[in-house]
Amino acid sequence: MPKRSNDFQRLVYLVRVNLAEGAKVTESKMMRDRLTKRYREVDVVIKGKVGSHPVVVSVECRDHKRVADVTWIDTMKSKHERLDTNVLLLASATGFTREAQDVASKYGIELFTLETQESADIPALIGPTGSLWHKTYELSADKVSIRVAQTDDLPPETVATSPDNLLYLDDGVELCQTKELVNKVLNSDRVRGYLTNEGREEHVRFEFIWELPQDHLGRPLYMMKLAPKVLRMIEAIRIAGPCKIVVGKFGMRYGRLGSVQIAWGKATLGGRDALAVATMTPTGETKLSINVQGAA
Repeated sequence: MPKRSNDFQRLVYLVRVNLAEGAKVTESKMMRDRLTKRYREVDVVIKGKVGSHPVVVSVECRDHKRVADVTWIDTMKSKHERLDTNVLLLASATGFTREAQDVASKYGIELFTLETQESADIPALIGPTGSLWHKTYELSADKVSIRVAQTDDLPPETVATSPDNLLYLDDGVELCQTKELVNKVLNSDRVRGYLTNEGREEHVRFEFIWELPQDHLGRPLYMMKLAPKVLRMIEAIRIAGPCKIVVGKFGMRYGRLGSVQIAWGKATLGGRDALAVATMTPTGETKLSINVQGAA
């Protein structure tokens, strides 16, 4: 994200993300000036369609202590007359002068002001407790063992593995290395869901056991014993190692941006600055988005 981005711009961006049904929303987008042929930065750009016609909605944000005056309105109008903007919206964290409002109205520019509130319909915005918590975790597998089934000549046994041990299908085709399977397990929806629900900050190690593991087509997995050479079906894979779980709370504030009721707050997730924004439209539709700076 470009350095010019600020918290108010991020807030407006996430509000537009929540409201833009079926449209693409981009923060700090570069648009080409038709006159100079150079690129200009626009704070938030929404690309969508009205019927079959493409429409570009541009949003510029101003986070100053002083209210926005008519000079800013004129500057933005002039800028966007040379860009591919169909509709221009201007958002000010501190409001607009009366002259700015009158001129914007004549130009057909819609204005938005952030109005903070001491109280709001908190449960409707962010759940019954009125609080928004986050949980992050880090996992690192340092022990992986595999239990293989009994064969006609060999008893069942549990073997310690190395990351480059190969896993097979029943026809002897190589499937992947053990480390690839372990990474897939640790990043699976099932593991994420379990840690989200059950993980606690006092937990310092984890253990997952996958009984009768299969590939994505439901085929059982095998290990190859070299002497004598034979495929042995895997009954279970045990993955264990250290973990770090961090639980924290977003410091939420409440207000309105135009006709939309909002709750927003910041926290640190995995060492990155995160902003959460919940919105509720006049019709009662609610959405929550989280923007993490530096993350893909």
